[in-house]
Amino acid sequence: MITIVGLGSSDVDHMTVGVYNRLKRSDFVYLRTSDHPAVELLNTENIPYESFDNYYVESETFEETYEKIVDTLLSKGKDRDIIYAVPGSPLLYETTTELLLNNDAGVEVDVIGGQSFIDVCIEAVNIPVNEGFQILDGSTLTERDLNHRQHTLITQVYDQFSVSDVKLTLLDYYEPETPVTLIVAAGSREEKLITKPLEEIDYDVPNSNLMTMFIEKIDSETLDNRSIYHMREIYQVLVGENGCPWDKVQTHQSLERFLLEESYEVIEAIEKEDDNLLVEELGDILLQVGLHAAIAERDGYFNFHDILESLNRKIVHRHPHVFGDVEVNNQSELTEVWNAQKKKEGKTERIKYEKEYATTVLEWMKETIHSGKSLGEILEEQYETR
Repeated sequence: MITIVGLGSSDVDHMTVGVYNRLKRSDFVYLRTSDHPAVELLNTENIPYESFDNYYVESETFEETYEKIVDTLLSKGKDRDIIYAVPGSPLLYETTTELLLNNDAGVEVDVIGGQSFIDVCIEAVNIPVNEGFQILDGSTLTERDLNHRQHTLITQVYDQFSVSDVKLTLLDYYEPETPVTLIVAAGSREEKLITKPLEEIDYDVPNSNLMTMFIEKIDSETLDNRSIYHMREIYQVLVGENGCPWDKVQTHQSLERFLLEESYEVIEAIEKEDDNLLVEELGDILLQVGLHAAIAERDGYFNFHDILESLNRKIVHRHPHVFGDVEVNNQSELTEVWNAQKKKEGKTERIKYEKEYATTVLEWMKETIHSGKSLGEILEEQYETR
């Protein structure tokens, strides 16, 4: 049997009484790492132990390290009872605990909890927990995990490299001057808070297994404006009862002409190779999608997320050579795969005359754009020609 105990967030003072007593009765302890203040108890009480610190040096990835640790523990615990101690709480961001609890070797596993890093980090930076907060894993962090409207703790940062890696992801979302705090050894006598702008947070980073990153929630119009959820809220207001007199009376049919006009302006921006204009005009296309979605949601038919779901499901399904195990070697095979996937969706082949028409219109648009005439002049000429 393997008993996993949590050493707590920092020194012995933050160790639970149950864990303290269990360790004092132990003849031998296995440690995931000896780099933890509470290990002083083992030294003081002359309790022999063995750490797996060398596995971190020998292995190329953390996954490989954790697998080695678990294999060793399962081998040791198959025929006798052993104690395995981990930093913090065994049930919070402890991969080896997860692997041991789900082992298929038939070895029984028991867990005795310890104080997690969350409690002492909350105290260190005075997080108002009633406002809500999120805990993220720095080793798997992606931009979509981030939410500036919540206080954020990021674990799995322990040196300059890991902090730099997290910083790069954060810069895809936050402004470079956003204040960020590194909480080192929270709750212990060596507790230290290092607060810097995000762009400088990886300067002079200490090495510590007891380090957590903290970002306070912020009110930011810029970040709000980069959010799909904020966009959806805006259009819900526009077409709502107290919304804009023009927007709230629009229908799918009344908006048809605007989609054509905005498409023309996108083409104009592309032909002019004007990136700033292209950003604006693509936004106007998205404006049309937002209005259609808000109108449909107001009337109880579908919403913006339904559009996204349909689109993303279709794109993934039609690209099994990218998101699946289908192989294509040339354009002909790619076309076959595409048509086969469409057929699976129930799509029937038909002649699309609008494609040929669209090509003709596109060429006309390009010619008129390069003539230097404005959209208004071109439309006026077409009207007079009629």
